[in-house]
Amino acid sequence: MSGRSDGFPVAKYWKVEISRLGASDPLFLDTVEAATWPAALVAARKALGEPGGVPPGASCNVNPNGTVTIQDGRERRRYQILPANAPAPPPGTKRPLAPAPEVSAHSSAPAPAPVAVPAPASVPAPVPTKGKSGAPQPSSPPPTTVENKLILLATRSEDPSASSPIHFREQMFAVPLPLPAGTGEKLATKLLRRVQAELGNKRGAKFVRIELFDHIWKEKPEHPAVVRLEWKDWNTSIEIEFPLEDEMRGSDAPRISSVPPPPTEDRLGAAFEACHDLLFMKNRAEALEFAVLLLEELVPCEAAAAFLLDANTDEFRIVAARGAGARRRRGQAFRSSAGLLGAASSLAEHAVLVLADAPADPRFDETVDGVPEMDTRALLYRPLIHKGRLFGLLQMAKGITGQMFSEADCEVVDYVTQQLSIFVAKGASMPKVAAVETG
Repeated sequence: MSGRSDGFPVAKYWKVEISRLGASDPLFLDTVEAATWPAALVAARKALGEPGGVPPGASCNVNPNGTVTIQDGRERRRYQILPANAPAPPPGTKRPLAPAPEVSAHSSAPAPAPVAVPAPASVPAPVPTKGKSGAPQPSSPPPTTVENKLILLATRSEDPSASSPIHFREQMFAVPLPLPAGTGEKLATKLLRRVQAELGNKRGAKFVRIELFDHIWKEKPEHPAVVRLEWKDWNTSIEIEFPLEDEMRGSDAPRISSVPPPPTEDRLGAAFEACHDLLFMKNRAEALEFAVLLLEELVPCEAAAAFLLDANTDEFRIVAARGAGARRRRGQAFRSSAGLLGAASSLAEHAVLVLADAPADPRFDETVDGVPEMDTRALLYRPLIHKGRLFGLLQMAKGITGQMFSEADCEVVDYVTQQLSIFVAKGASMPKVAAVETG
């Protein structure tokens, strides 16, 4: 919170909405004055007679535009906090007294008395004219200026073929200037419109991806994009992500795992649509990251991991991981016959190994099947098999408070894994990942 020259702090306002998942009427909806969004959340919960801020175990997503969304699966609540303007005073409210001008010690003229000026109740407030606001302009360059500085790093252009029925366009740019909040999305959207115009009325499905980086790279980026935008003409919305911010935030917690999943039919439909993206994956590692992220969104869990079988060492190595302990797990390798992992590797295609209390199973090995930073309980394994050949395994886990994976969960996992297995069978060689000693 910044300060004014007169020593008084500048007030901030936040619109806070607290509602139960699935309910139409909010429990709390009001504008709160607070220095920060956590303070606004505390004030809103206090108004409901509740202590504390972010509920323990809830997922918290802070967007670059200042909007904060919190999902509390345990209490089935949703909290949304947005930056807001000061609430308008009711009609007839007196405006603050005008400060008296300073009078020099050598001046004999008396200071004029402050006058309270009532606000007219019958005259509506003037509507700001677009582009003529008297508010201070940001020092960062506007989108048009940033656009002139763009550097095209890479591009892909693929038209429908026998292997893919989709028009695919991908463009990656470097932006050598700081991007103020909201500018990246606007710029990426503008670039998208150009590609959409270029595709015009071409027949067939269309998929466009735009990525903006804060550095110049040749073969591969040093870190993720600042903004990633994806548009598919079979969807009604544009997907915008902020990969670099997600990485810098350092949170491996699942984004949507605490929210009750949609009906099975809807989840299978979402999985069917999303798996089309496998057509555009560059290698196995990228496909496994995609599948783990997708399953995390569709199937409630606290940790998920994808293993690839290294035939040279006869080990399963974790290539992609999300949730609890993800950073520690990536790159770890285990003997292919160890623990429940080894038991799951002998399953047939479409078979899923599910345990409600995995540690109670005599085959359970904590060093292999356990998940760092959580008390593992429910486990789900599904092998990556295509035409009888084993390529790897998918693992999903829940802690002591989680429920057992349902039959509907298994259907979703089975479908996604089936599509992933087809890609992995045709994919590139074993991706290079940093090996981690398992002790």
